[in-house]
Amino acid sequence: MPNLAPVHAGLLRETVPGERRVALTPEDVGSLSTRFSISFERGCGIAAGYEDEAYIAAGAQPANRETIARDCNLFVSIRKPQDARGFAGSATLLFLGSPLDASEPATRGLMLDLARLEGVADAGSMDVATRQAAICGHAAVLEGARQLGVGHPMLVMDGSQARPIKMAALGAGAAALQAIATARRLGALTHLFGFTEGDRERAEGLGAKFVAMNPSLASAHASTTDVLVAASRKQLASQLQDMQLIISGVGGSTGRAPVLIDDASLPLLTAGTVIIDLEAAAGGNCAMTKVNEIIAHNDISIVGKTTLASVDAHQSSHLFSEGVRRMLERLTTPDGRLQFDLEDPLTRHLIGERFAGVSAAS
Repeated sequence: MPNLAPVHAGLLRETVPGERRVALTPEDVGSLSTRFSISFERGCGIAAGYEDEAYIAAGAQPANRETIARDCNLFVSIRKPQDARGFAGSATLLFLGSPLDASEPATRGLMLDLARLEGVADAGSMDVATRQAAICGHAAVLEGARQLGVGHPMLVMDGSQARPIKMAALGAGAAALQAIATARRLGALTHLFGFTEGDRERAEGLGAKFVAMNPSLASAHASTTDVLVAASRKQLASQLQDMQLIISGVGGSTGRAPVLIDDASLPLLTAGTVIIDLEAAAGGNCAMTKVNEIIAHNDISIVGKTTLASVDAHQSSHLFSEGVRRMLERLTTPDGRLQFDLEDPLTRHLIGERFAGVSAAS
């Protein structure tokens, strides 16, 4: 693919309530500003601990959102900008999307969704999805403890006795594994519910008890009426009924998350159980999950927060920014022009195989 126009990047302030991260830190802006021009929206990094003056010192120019939308041709953000359709020309967007973004109206520009690099070999720090998921897994345990009203270590005081919290992680992705590791350090009895022998090995490697879920649940949605799936959900709920904390993170990276706990399964859980649904942005592993809401149902709390990575916004932003910087260094020439190498597997993943195939044929 030939070189495109010289890059003028716009660093945007996040607009999702509770989102405190920023996509590029001043340090990484300083590295990238030697290649191309960067404008930043004032206040974009303040919630993560990065002042406007630091961005100016790094070589970026402050501007309001309207000016950035008009003048820039590459936009960098944590979340997909909701106002992207108003950006001038055929803009290129670099962000970490959710599977449900695909159902939104298309924009004229090129969507470089960093979620497409999740788990891709050799992505390293550019796999920001896995890094941010691990942060979410850690934060989920702390949020669960807060919702349960217990301190650290994770113990329930029962008269003169202290009993450890029973915690279950559904799935064996980065978030679930980090949740297991954090909960164990805090004294919880941990269980990992997975599908494969590889999941079993990862669970036992962390010292957690492994429980096998029925594979039919891996692609089950709320509308699924298959008798086997319904029976599998009921069995899963019975296996979870002794758990006080359930952290769920199954299968939303490439599509809508499967529903593991439906309305019929919830009554089988013990009153007081807290569910932290890390797949809320992908529809949720619990049928009653609502994005960025806490639902109380029969004394069961279902937490659908999508901003858990913002608990430590400074460190989360640092890790996110490192991946974005390395990606932009890969996608731009030394003189600051976008160039997509279709022989590069990471580039093909990032721009999407459909787009890469069209470009290669043209």
